[in-house]
Amino acid sequence: LKPHEYIGMVRREVLDAYLRERAAEAGASVLNGLFLKMDMPNAPNAPYVLHYTSYDSKTNGAGEKCTLEVDAVIGADGANSRVAKSINAGDYEYAIAFQERIRISDDK
Repeated sequence: LKPHEYIGMVRREVLDAYLRERAAEAGASVLNGLFLKMDMPNAPNAPYVLHYTSYDSKTNGAGEKCTLEVDAVIGADGANSRVAKSINAGDYEYAIAFQERIRISDDK
């Protein structure tokens, strides 16, 4: 590492649960699934099409292939991002990461 660079980590299970809870509280629909690939929009106002395997109470753990059309995609799925790979985002010479232990009260 260079003097101005650093490596950090975050406990994904804690961060992911926190983000899911806050998104649901804000009105988002939370899906339990495994991202497979993404089709890019084919026109300026066309949606992204996400392909994923859904795991919910209806599938009894077997999984069901699904698609979802969305206006925007945020690939926050970690260092080995399936989202980045699905759009051939390329290889990285470095990664940005951080680790902090901060207690966040439930009312925030």
